[in-house]
Amino acid sequence: MLKAVLTLIPFCFICLSICTGQNVVLNQSSTLSDVMSEYEKRSKAEKEVDGWRIQIITTDDRRKMEAAKTNFETLYPDIYLKWEHIVPYYKIKIGAYKTKLELQAFLQELREEFPSAFPIPDRVKKTELVGTA
Repeated sequence: MLKAVLTLIPFCFICLSICTGQNVVLNQSSTLSDVMSEYEKRSKAEKEVDGWRIQIITTDDRRKMEAAKTNFETLYPDIYLKWEHIVPYYKIKIGAYKTKLELQAFLQELREEFPSAFPIPDRVKKTELVGTA
């Protein structure tokens, strides 16, 4: 958010200079520049971000979990899937989305085959995010 605001400020000055026909000089303090550089460095170094996944099943029966896993992998072989066992439950989580809104269309499609599917917040690797290269 801060980066977007800081990017917008110079744009506003450029528009102002075009509209008024005057030259505008923008001097950025070294402190602000240092803060932005540090922010960018940390952001690039971070491997995981807060995101969303879809949990398609929660069950205490391993066979049901494995059947759901096989079914999902058959229907959607290219979509990331992970399962976990937190006693006594087995959970299957799929996909990796930056926002909850991004997963809504696919969630509706999934509910035809997996009616108990629901979105969950999760830490996701940047490389897993849907729609990123």
